[in-house]
Amino acid sequence: MLTCEVSLFPLETVDSDQIINHSLEALKKTGLKHEVGNQSTYIYSEDPNQIWDGLQSIYQEAKKAGTEFSMVINLSNNT
Repeated sequence: MLTCEVSLFPLETVDSDQIINHSLEALKKTGLKHEVGNQSTYIYSEDPNQIWDGLQSIYQEAKKAGTEFSMVINLSNNT
């Protein structure tokens, strides 16, 4: 089982909550098992390609906002 912790930080915008929420909605549409925390979201899968697809969905949605952002990712194969 792979576990990925991801945090999205929109920069220099007052719409950070909206950008984060839209990105989480995009992740939800992937059907991946995930848990949303206060500072980060945890994604779980046996398939690394599914993890990458989930991260890409977050990235692509945040990119639509047209502002700079930082994504911090921690990937572990330890259960």
